Amino acid sequence: MTAGRKQLLSGLLMVWVLVFRLFAQNLNWDNSVNSLVFRPVLSKTPGGLSLNNELDYSISVSGFYFMNGPGDKTSDQLGFLHSLKYTFRISSKRFQLTNDLIHNLGLIYYIDSISKFQTDESSLTTKFSYEAAKFLQFTASSILTTRIFNAWDISQGAGGSVIKTINSSFLTPLICTFSGGFGFNIKKNGTLEIGISSVKLTYVRDPGIFDKTGRDSFYGVKKGKSSFLEYGLSMHLLIDKRIGKKIQWNCDLLLFKANQSAIDLTFKNLFAYRINRFLKTSLQTRLFYDEDVSRQLRMENLLSVGFDFHL
Repeated sequence: MTAGRKQLLSGLLMVWVLVFRLFAQNLNWDNSVNSLVFRPVLSKTPGGLSLNNELDYSISVSGFYFMNGPGDKTSDQLGFLHSLKYTFRISSKRFQLTNDLIHNLGLIYYIDSISKFQTDESSLTTKFSYEAAKFLQFTASSILTTRIFNAWDISQGAGGSVIKTINSSFLTPLICTFSGGFGFNIKKNGTLEIGISSVKLTYVRDPGIFDKTGRDSFYGVKKGKSSFLEYGLSMHLLIDKRIGKKIQWNCDLLLFKANQSAIDLTFKNLFAYRINRFLKTSLQTRLFYDEDVSRQLRMENLLSVGFDFHL
């Protein structure tokens, strides 16, 4: 090993040691939520600003049931799901800037020993809000969503052979929704945002997806193009409520209405029950409707039990 590589490895090791020491010094057990909580010691910022961050990670075994799935008619599958959520927040008395990075990745195992990545979703949500009155806010937000791994439709061919057809991949598509408007607080349990000026951008990184799927239009993007832009109105409802000491309810509803188009619906509803300090079970329902993708309402139900860490 050369001297340069040794110095590089030594430097990386020192960085990891410092990070671990910081982590260990700020890791505490929170009896109110029965979980590990990471509270970093941040330096004071000018202007009365406060900085906060949270990390939540879970890995679980899940049961899946699909209705009108994207090309896959198989149901009752065994899956393994891991979820990561990181939140970074800057706030003062009247304004708040929040960034939420969410990554959900599941591995589906079929009875016939076929496996594939399902529930592969990564999103970055950025929201700026200014409190004009007790219940009224001016808001500006953006939501970016894509998957990381290739997604396949699996079917049986002649002689029992397996046919795999790609239906999406990394940044194919990338869906971005930008909106500006008003926000209302819901008794400290969530917010309701009305986007009076909204834009939805759909980007396709892989131009070969049209030939691979045999389509002339992919998520609204026409063949030969790489993006599709829509203007309209939006509504975003977020509810995060604790029921008792062990039940958590999270609801995320996003509606987008473009001119002369049907309403696009993305609905995610989660009930989580903490069994003990490290075990949690959850039931999550997802509803999707996008006329450019399918004229049927798609639904996913995920029942999972696994380990959960809140840092």
